[in-house]
Amino acid sequence: MKRCCLVFIVFFLIIFPALIIAQEKLILSLENSVDYALQNNPDFKIAEKEVQKARAMVWEAYSVLLPQLDGSVNFQHNWEIQESTIPNFIKTMLGPAAPPGMPDYVQIAFGLENTFIYGARVNQPLFLGGAGLAGIQAATAARDATEQVYEAKKQTLIYQTAVAFFNCMLTKELIAVQEEALAQAQANLELVLKKYNVGMASGFDKMRAQVEVANSQPDLIAARNNNRLAMTQLRTILGLEKNTEIEVIGEFTYTEDELGNLSLSELKEMALQNRPEILALQKQKIISQKQVTIARSEFLPKLFFTTDYSYMAMRNDLNFRQDDFNKGFYSAFSLQIPLFHGFRSMKGYQKAELDKKIFFDTEKQAMDGINAEVEVAYNNYLEGKEKFLSARETVEMAKEALRLANLMYEEGANTQLDVMSAQLALNRARLAYASSLYDYHIARYQLYKAVGKLQGVI
Repeated sequence: MKRCCLVFIVFFLIIFPALIIAQEKLILSLENSVDYALQNNPDFKIAEKEVQKARAMVWEAYSVLLPQLDGSVNFQHNWEIQESTIPNFIKTMLGPAAPPGMPDYVQIAFGLENTFIYGARVNQPLFLGGAGLAGIQAATAARDATEQVYEAKKQTLIYQTAVAFFNCMLTKELIAVQEEALAQAQANLELVLKKYNVGMASGFDKMRAQVEVANSQPDLIAARNNNRLAMTQLRTILGLEKNTEIEVIGEFTYTEDELGNLSLSELKEMALQNRPEILALQKQKIISQKQVTIARSEFLPKLFFTTDYSYMAMRNDLNFRQDDFNKGFYSAFSLQIPLFHGFRSMKGYQKAELDKKIFFDTEKQAMDGINAEVEVAYNNYLEGKEKFLSARETVEMAKEALRLANLMYEEGANTQLDVMSAQLALNRARLAYASSLYDYHIARYQLYKAVGKLQGVI
């Protein structure tokens, strides 16, 4: 019984950590890789906060036109009360009856030691020279532009995630290719050794087969290292901890795409209609125009309405009572007419006009860049598709060539060099197949991003 318990404890200690490690491994498909990136990528989180900030700025712009209500409480203590010199009105009233020596002027203090005031004031802009409405329109356009920038960053992140994911799939496939190449080299070595032992193969054949096995091992080591690097890059894009164990799953296969069947002119037109960068530029054009309006408003008068409702009490002590307070209530219109501000208004207007002109040059530059990007992506797609279709046929032919070479070598109809050449050709064909499939998938995502249609996994 004790022996059984001991065996069970040892088994538990060995198996339980392995189960924990297996549970901690994160299995990633392309779909949930994109989801993880959109939820955890630090740069994308910053873009989300930028959108929230831009939305808050719209309300901030509205506040310029809305009434401003402020409450105030003010207590003032006069350490010394200033006195003012005024004519002696009593002497004037008494005339000749005034006592001799009565001064012509007297000093009198206005106010008491302590003053307490509380109340509320409302300020309402009535006319700001068009700056208020233009500010709201500019803030709204800035919000819309920020949302389009956010969408552009989203599509860029999806593209980067797809590139990192397919890189993991490619390196995983290359490991399989190199493992199979090593296995073929080892199988060939076993066959040569059998022939060598019965005198049907030379020592040179044996040595060449051993060298082929040795040459295949570094390639396998490099493929595994490249896979680890690809995993690290994927973890970084997804915002995962560096020690998170991940495994990518999915079919690394060819997928026909309808978007690639469109003409280049159709794709360029689609890009100009859908690219978030173009939509953001359209909003920025509105911003530049409204900035001119705001700068022009500095030359125009501004009208404000103010009303104040307050209570004031004055005492020489601190025993304030409600009966001590007197009510004050007034309203006023204020017209501000700009006359001279040290050329600031003029230069601000000139700057706004120049910014608007600069924008048109920037817009043309951006459109030319997007057209060039679409053309590059389209050509990469066609190239990737053609390379893949060619590589797929080459793999099938290379497999058949290796099968025939092995069969003929066993029958003594060819040499080991023929077998090794066929193995090398198959290995190259499989590597070309995997690389062309990777290039094709990346070109697909690049094309979707170029036309502004990369909303998710395709």
